[in-house]
Amino acid sequence: MQRQEESGEDIVIVGAGLAGLAAALGLHRKGVRSLVLESSPALRASGFAFATWPNAFRALDALGVGDEIRKLHLHIEGLRVMSASTGEIAKKVDFRDEFRCVRRDVLLQVLAAELPTGTIRYSSRIVSIDDGDDDGAKILHLADGSTLRARVLVGCDGINSVVARWLGLAKPSHSGRSATRGLARYPDGHGFPPKFLQLFGNGFRFGFVPCNDTDVYWFYTWSPSQDGQSSSPLSASMAMP
Repeated sequence: MQRQEESGEDIVIVGAGLAGLAAALGLHRKGVRSLVLESSPALRASGFAFATWPNAFRALDALGVGDEIRKLHLHIEGLRVMSASTGEIAKKVDFRDEFRCVRRDVLLQVLAAELPTGTIRYSSRIVSIDDGDDDGAKILHLADGSTLRARVLVGCDGINSVVARWLGLAKPSHSGRSATRGLARYPDGHGFPPKFLQLFGNGFRFGFVPCNDTDVYWFYTWSPSQDGQSSSPLSASMAMP
């Protein structure tokens, strides 16, 4: 493959996930241009959903997308924690603050739509990073043989981050919790109330929460304690994978 000539950018963000697109949009709102490099050929809409609390909505409002996200997701009114063996409600919490379960793909698409055309460069996988000359720039070597000089490099490239590896950061370690999660879709409507329901047993938690009128996010987690015994999930009953 013929090597392409080196080009330069002031700010390069690696990874077009939530962190990368939010960083690019924040800079754009301040009139600062950036380039986002994404290894995939298109926006990756994998993943399911996540709890979004007032602090997150303050950030989304600052980016100018909070109201759009609110329109697309239900306001969740509270939490109910139940015993899987007895069916009894062990804990009730009525939310005073804003809580919504936001679909990851929806948020990605909303963020991407607010960026100027050409901000995201797809099929751009970084294979290595070198120091530049005395100007402090970094030289990014891409899989297609091209190189890119960046004055500022922002790593938002996930768990197997090339940028983190170049910086010498520690590899990710296991959290001690295993989880399975998914998104159930009901084309004709699910009929669930706008509440977050969790069931707990001997070291496991199962929960589900509506995202909107047709989509429901669900998860199952198992968290053994350090002594090998199952831990009680009630201490983390407000947590959501």
